[in-house]
Amino acid sequence: MILAAARLRRYRSIEQTDEFSVESDVTCLVGKNESGKTAVLQALLKSHSSDPAVFDDGLDYPSRLTKERQAADGPIEVSRLVYQLSDADCAAVEGALGPGSLRKKEVSVTTGYFYKSQTWSVDVDESAVVEHLTRGLDLPPKPQQEATGAESVEALVEVLEALEGSNPTSDEVLETVRGWRASRPTIRAIDLLTPKRPEFVYFGQYDSMPGEVNIRELIALRDKDALTRGQRAFLALLRLSSVEPEDFLGPETEEHLVRSIENASNSISDEVFEYWSQNDQLEVQLRMSQEDAGPYPGPVVQVRVRNNRHRVSVPFDERSTGFVWFFSFLAYFSQIESEATGPIVLLLDEPGLNLHARAQADLLRFIDERLAPSHQVIYTTHSPFMVQPRALQRVRVVQDDVAKGTMVSSDVLKADNETAFPLLAALGIDLTQTLIVGPQVLLVEGPADVVFLNALSRALEDSGREGLDPRWAIVPAGSISKLPAFLAVFGSRDTDVAVLADSSSSDLSIISKLKQLGRLGNGGLVLMGEVLGRDEADLEDILTDAYYVSLVSDAYAGALAGEKLTAADLPEGPRIVKRVEEVFVARGINGGSLNHFAPARELMNRVGKKSEGVPKSTLEHAEILFGKINSFTSR
Repeated sequence: MILAAARLRRYRSIEQTDEFSVESDVTCLVGKNESGKTAVLQALLKSHSSDPAVFDDGLDYPSRLTKERQAADGPIEVSRLVYQLSDADCAAVEGALGPGSLRKKEVSVTTGYFYKSQTWSVDVDESAVVEHLTRGLDLPPKPQQEATGAESVEALVEVLEALEGSNPTSDEVLETVRGWRASRPTIRAIDLLTPKRPEFVYFGQYDSMPGEVNIRELIALRDKDALTRGQRAFLALLRLSSVEPEDFLGPETEEHLVRSIENASNSISDEVFEYWSQNDQLEVQLRMSQEDAGPYPGPVVQVRVRNNRHRVSVPFDERSTGFVWFFSFLAYFSQIESEATGPIVLLLDEPGLNLHARAQADLLRFIDERLAPSHQVIYTTHSPFMVQPRALQRVRVVQDDVAKGTMVSSDVLKADNETAFPLLAALGIDLTQTLIVGPQVLLVEGPADVVFLNALSRALEDSGREGLDPRWAIVPAGSISKLPAFLAVFGSRDTDVAVLADSSSSDLSIISKLKQLGRLGNGGLVLMGEVLGRDEADLEDILTDAYYVSLVSDAYAGALAGEKLTAADLPEGPRIVKRVEEVFVARGINGGSLNHFAPARELMNRVGKKSEGVPKSTLEHAEILFGKINSFTSR
């Protein structure tokens, strides 16, 4: 049995949600802060949990609807949960009630305020049940006809009870029916399905295991059923070691207990580090001491985390919040899973809140590989890194409507801009990593460089020479000041990275930093000045002065009003683009602004028509340039 859909109403910020579907594996609730995501999880938890949590109308009912609550006559629904039955669930029911006794492989359970029990809706076909019960009957003709023609189990029982004398076949049917609670087939189906209904298990960001636990206090809180979930995580860690808190008060040696718990810690740590890529040099250790004062004198267990790289240990709760949460959840979940007698639905409240983006990816992998194959998972987030762009069918948007309160919907088009932002950001990240990033990434400064490189590569190929390796994905960074950031992004991947940069005195410090980064993997830095043998040079300087100026003249023919710009019109200087820009400013051409993309586009047009027009020296320098860039690819 799996949770297929839910409808929630009259709980905290939730006034009435439409019914929303739940995925069979992982469902992601996306919404901004204070949208009501936690209220959704809590409403689900209180609907069916091993925790002693019930709906309290005084605390949980929406405050602005107090008058409605006070005027209510009878039970008030909070949750209606729809479950899809498995073949095994149906077989269990039909084994007792007969083939075809279930009209639908779907049931619903309603829970609310003032309910002493929950209300199930199970569509049982009583005619099929009657057919099953009467299959072995051996009665006189008239009662046999009345029995097989009964339209309900109740009518069948009336017929059998009216028989004179004893009949073994009718007695067997009556015994079967009377063995059902209230002698009703629907209730019998409910009783068979109840143990198969998954329980909700909640774990939130504040449920991390404490770094130090007083054993006597732990026992006292456990006996009062007052443990926090973090303390339960510690208790779970003990039980995974087959250790109970009382063992610390008995004759067991301290060394024996510590060793048992360390074994469990190591087991959990091994599983954590299978999915924790942030630091694999950590291990969990335990220390014991005695507390003589206070209300709970006795043994104290301290959990510590040792960093083998730095050879130091710190209290568990002083490690990174993300690691503490991950370890605590795994300890708690492992115990819940081992004790569970049936399926569970895990409710994770902002599970990646304190995790780095890469660690959030680790957590998603853990959810998919470790949790989802056996249990349904519903988690909340407002982080784009906790949204899987290739599994957007999992997303349900949660937002607080001014008139309707918290709403949950699978229709992302209903989400406002702030709610949809994590989805948009996740898609942007995915597009960056899939559409732009190839096996080789060539970072350039601007879009004009992309056009120039493609045009020059085609010109070389048309003349039978080597152009740019087609495996390069050319990515414009915007300006050289942004190159270090782009390099950090792409250089952290298993990717060949090369950077093509202009050479200028103003960019010397950035270029120097790029050379010192040492994070280019199989790539490197190509400077135009080194290609052309100059101290300062742009990519455009690979063209002759005359050829570049002719490109500018054709691109700006309208602005030049029929006049032709020539190389002789340019002032002296090392960089052709700067020299042309000075002329544009001095003459007021195009408002004194040169768009670098315009001459690049003109070059592409010319190359498309006749590549032999490109100067020989330009092709020679372009071949040197592409040879340097291509040398950084993995062969």
